[in-house]
Amino acid sequence: MRKIGSYFIMAIVLVGSLRMLRSASAAQKQQTVSGVPTFEVDPSWPKMEGNWIFGSIAGITIDPTNDHVWVAQRPGTLDKDENYAAQTPPRGECCVPAPPIMEFTPDGKLVQAWGGPGEGFDWPEREHGITIDYKGNVWIGGGGKNDHQILKFTKSGKLLLQIGKSGKSTGSNDTQNLNQPSSIFVYPKTNEAFVSDGYVNRRVIVFDADSGAFKRMWGAYGNKPDDTAPRIRRFPFDRPQDNPAESLNHDPPPQQFNLVHTVLISNDDMVYVADRSSNRIQVFKPDGTFIKEAFVVREMITPSGSVGSLAFSADKGQTFLYVTGGDDVLRILNRETLQQVGRVGRLGHYPGQFYHLHVMAVDSKGNIYTGENTGKRVQKFLFKGLSSTPAAD
Repeated sequence: MRKIGSYFIMAIVLVGSLRMLRSASAAQKQQTVSGVPTFEVDPSWPKMEGNWIFGSIAGITIDPTNDHVWVAQRPGTLDKDENYAAQTPPRGECCVPAPPIMEFTPDGKLVQAWGGPGEGFDWPEREHGITIDYKGNVWIGGGGKNDHQILKFTKSGKLLLQIGKSGKSTGSNDTQNLNQPSSIFVYPKTNEAFVSDGYVNRRVIVFDADSGAFKRMWGAYGNKPDDTAPRIRRFPFDRPQDNPAESLNHDPPPQQFNLVHTVLISNDDMVYVADRSSNRIQVFKPDGTFIKEAFVVREMITPSGSVGSLAFSADKGQTFLYVTGGDDVLRILNRETLQQVGRVGRLGHYPGQFYHLHVMAVDSKGNIYTGENTGKRVQKFLFKGLSSTPAAD
């Protein structure tokens, strides 16, 4: 009887211990799920060397092999009072425009810089977007009037491939040319280049990343792209017959993309598309099958809309989706629900604030790098872990 009693007591203790372990595990899981990434700006990044100065920031990407930060910037956007040393005669000691493509170490030291017009390719009139693919190649697009091409280079700036020709686009169903393509993502599983195309065309288009051969394309909801469909009118020079931004507050939503600004593919093979002027994100399978959409601040009527660039959090499950907004707020969404759970920054000129927040990228440690268009600067936000409770919107 004593042995039976001892076994009974031990069983009770074991069951209690298991319950405590399960409770602790559940609490830990709940904390992870309910936590939100937090960040702290690093005001010393980058350490710009020499006499160079940034123009508008056109793109940021992270080299997956070493976390180096690659920046595409626009030398041609500098005003006369920003490049005194480049004028004839010089009006001051500083500054001269930096080359368009710049590589930095994670601590902000310049590694190399190159880019610009050359023989054998059409350098964009207005740089837009930069990507380092899984093979270590550098891809860039363009946002100028005649930028109907994307370019692929080695890390040292040697041309490998041009897809499309300057000034040759015939519209959103042209399989050979683009029209102001804004970003490129190379999908390792199929070695395909997915392009957000973009400012004029109304589609995602996919090419073989080695040969440049056309593979497929799609518009919003997987529809065939249609250039005749009304757009969302956000700028004074837009067509008067197009729909005002306020129309987004009412269903049905636009059946075509309005400004495809970013395309990104997650570790679980979901294609995320930022339709900037429509204030929305659409999600697809890599073959273009539509899965779902979500509006982000649907009522926003600022010229740049509420969905600009996209980036995933660095955890394996990519729990969070970061979204730049035209109101100069970086929003944190739950990637599964596409609901906002936090935010970073606001409009302003000081460290941690933004002036025309344009592009961003996330390194393997979870740090965020942001680039501003009118603000003409890059900032680094250090990942400081997850908060214990969701941040206020």
